[in-house]
Amino acid sequence: MANIKMDKKKINAPEDYFDNYYDWPSDWMGVEEDIIIGNSLLTIFTPFVETLIEEKHSVKTIKKHLGNLALLGGEIIGRLNDEDEKNRKLTPRKLLLEYIDDECGPLVDHWDPNNKTEEALQKAFDGTCRKLHKFILTSK
Repeated sequence: MANIKMDKKKINAPEDYFDNYYDWPSDWMGVEEDIIIGNSLLTIFTPFVETLIEEKHSVKTIKKHLGNLALLGGEIIGRLNDEDEKNRKLTPRKLLLEYIDDECGPLVDHWDPNNKTEEALQKAFDGTCRKLHKFILTSK
């Protein structure tokens, strides 16, 4: 019954799927300047998600992609704080293209590639990264 209500409700923005969407940059933050970078990532994530909505993907699929985007943002910010400080100066587009390509995204640090469940999660994450990569390249 809840799905029927959600389907009838006008949902056309990322925050309609994750009400904390615009809080993600503060969730990812390691240092204060990460907020600016996180917000810049959302400037690309938002039209990407809006495109998924316009393409009429299911609520479940859009939520899956949003969850993976939240994970991607956290991975990128974490890497900027750990070993990739030089990438802080990149534009949002170039920053994303540094970490994703037409095959995959970054390996998620806290997932064990030998664990079948986590391997499946990584594959789903990579699928979102591939889709985002294609979106970035086609929406210059």
